[in-house]
Amino acid sequence: MTRTIRLQSDSNAHDRPWRVAVEQGFFADEGLAVEYFEDNPKGAAGRVQDFSKRWKESQLQNGALEVYPVCEWGAIERVHELGGGKIIGLDTTVRTGALMVSRDSKVQSLAELRNVPIAVTWHAGTFYAAIEALEAAGVPFEEITLVHANDRLAALLSGGVQAAALMEPLVSRALAAGARKIADLRWRGGIVAGDGIDDETAEKLRRALNRAIAWLRENEDRSRQEVLRDLAPEQRSSGLMPELIGVKTYQRNEFQEKVDWMLDRGFLKEAPQYSEVVRSK
Repeated sequence: MTRTIRLQSDSNAHDRPWRVAVEQGFFADEGLAVEYFEDNPKGAAGRVQDFSKRWKESQLQNGALEVYPVCEWGAIERVHELGGGKIIGLDTTVRTGALMVSRDSKVQSLAELRNVPIAVTWHAGTFYAAIEALEAAGVPFEEITLVHANDRLAALLSGGVQAAALMEPLVSRALAAGARKIADLRWRGGIVAGDGIDDETAEKLRRALNRAIAWLRENEDRSRQEVLRDLAPEQRSSGLMPELIGVKTYQRNEFQEKVDWMLDRGFLKEAPQYSEVVRSK
């Protein structure tokens, strides 16, 4: 009997393997009928600061959704704080983005963003990745100033902030509007599944997704056109591609490293246990 799985995308570029698995029949081959939703119905207005009130998180909590990808830090935070569900693996791609500054900004390096407000989506991938990049450049955590913006690109281009942490297609759109890239951002995603997804179903999802990764790897141009389809055709040749690596088991040491990092910066009130948050089979 075919099982229906309702899936909410996190980023159309980074989650393109999920769409490919639907379109190429890889989920169907596993006996899964996947209902795939690429964006929340409220668009930018739905990217509110409180992640518990965002679309996919609230939908999983009320049983209207079974699976969603999110950044690795966010996956830990959502499962631990909201309850219900488990992380069933690290997601299909190493996600990519950029710290950008406005056209007229005098900032030329990451270190110059010390105490400069930077637009992010609160407690999402660009939020955490920006902190990692700034700290690596020598900016103390206490001197990193992040501000939530439902629409980070609009905040940057309107002059509301002079810096923003963006992912595709926003990076290419910002460049086209004259913004400048200061640094690349990279991070992993996690796959959060509701309690109704058993080990067998989780393995079927992983197999189908890894087939989609193999499909995308076969031809660079086809992969680029598929992954960056939200960009105008003339922008796709230079668009920022995620690294296609496939679903991986979330190892205990990787989990603990992220938990310790989040605890040190006050993003977790207490340390979640690996067995409570991750399904490792």
